[in-house]
Amino acid sequence: MKEKFQAAFGKLKKEQIVVWLLLLALLVVILWPTGSRDEEPSVEAENQEDVSGVQSQEEVMEQALADTLSQVNGVGAVQVALTLESTNRKIVEKDMPDSQSSEIRKNGEESSESVSSSQEESTVYERDGSGAEIPYVVSEEYPAVRGVLVVAEGGDDPVVIQEIQEAVMALFDVDAHKIKVMKMKERSGS
Repeated sequence: MKEKFQAAFGKLKKEQIVVWLLLLALLVVILWPTGSRDEEPSVEAENQEDVSGVQSQEEVMEQALADTLSQVNGVGAVQVALTLESTNRKIVEKDMPDSQSSEIRKNGEESSESVSSSQEESTVYERDGSGAEIPYVVSEEYPAVRGVLVVAEGGDDPVVIQEIQEAVMALFDVDAHKIKVMKMKERSGS
């Protein structure tokens, strides 16, 4: 057996043997079973969580803005409506291993070299308390505010309108043309 091994690999250079061993190790790592994929959460369930998260986040943002603006002199009672771009975006960790291989062919006096490389992207998973695999979230981007409507008792005063617009622009990085301030209708019985 040792003689066959030496006969087969004796013609190869040291570098070529190392490359073949590295390729073999990479193949073993790629094909190694990582567990059941049945435990992954469905895309539909994740989307439902994102939609409910956006609604509650939108409501929280509206209430916080209304509470803050109502404290400003001249604004009075306030109601706020926001529209958001989309859902939250979760950035997951990606593993991107590189593999390179080179092959040198000698044909008499001529030699040719071919080099190939590949890059594979895969999501990094972590286990939660129940042992289920979930994607490892690196960061989360909240949706951008697309437009703001503010209905205020002082919404007919140009100075108050400008203060409200400047406050919203500072808080949400929204252009002035995406902010509408309106006068709240008179309450009957006041």
